[in-house]
Amino acid sequence: MSKSCNKSGQEAVERRLRGLAIVLLLVLILLLQIESVEADSFRCGQKLVRSGDDQSELLRICGDPIRKDSAQERVGSGSNQKTVKVHRWYYKNSGRKLERVVMLYQGKIIAVRTTGR
Repeated sequence: MSKSCNKSGQEAVERRLRGLAIVLLLVLILLLQIESVEADSFRCGQKLVRSGDDQSELLRICGDPIRKDSAQERVGSGSNQKTVKVHRWYYKNSGRKLERVVMLYQGKIIAVRTTGR
């Protein structure tokens, strides 16, 4: 009788551990999704701009940047990478130390970076 009680107790512990592992995995996936959204988007007031948006949409939502420049950047992934000239537009929300650098290529947002300026 003690073997069956011990076995059922062990099975209950294993079920709880599997359940906990699933919850932790889901939390990790959610955190990675939030991070990826943060990396390619940012808020201007109540609106969100993100990779793929047009330059005109960025101007409409966020207004003129505090400054602009351009540089050679590597775009693409894997064997499809190439170096192209991108435009960098800089935005800073009032009261925040962080600056957003919006990178544009052919009139589209391709990336949003955060700097500590």
